[in-house]
Amino acid sequence: MAKSRPDAPTPARPDLNNRTILYIGGRLQAVAHFKRLVEACNGSFSHHDGGMEESMDRLKSLFGRADAVVFPVDCVSHAALAEIKRLCRRWNKPYLPIRRSGLSALTRALESYAGDAKGGAIHLNG
Repeated sequence: MAKSRPDAPTPARPDLNNRTILYIGGRLQAVAHFKRLVEACNGSFSHHDGGMEESMDRLKSLFGRADAVVFPVDCVSHAALAEIKRLCRRWNKPYLPIRRSGLSALTRALESYAGDAKGGAIHLNG
């Protein structure tokens, strides 16, 4: 097993500036990894399974605390997708659809969101 060198550069993580990311859908076994990633980026993490087992009413209650919504299009139902978009418009929340439910896709979405938030050009869908 190779050890990392102490002087080796570490990849820069986006700074979410204490924003809360609501992640909807995805694979349940990956949620703990997503939470660690968001927290390592100076953010808070909330999760909803997209209506698989959790009530869609609970989803509505999570929107008040969320600063942005992320969901993988490969792991969320069409009905949940329609509800997510409707709630994002109602609450004026940016949302970031990602192609897959993997950690690298979430990392790219967080980088995009953090970069847009700094520049003031947050992606809102209407």
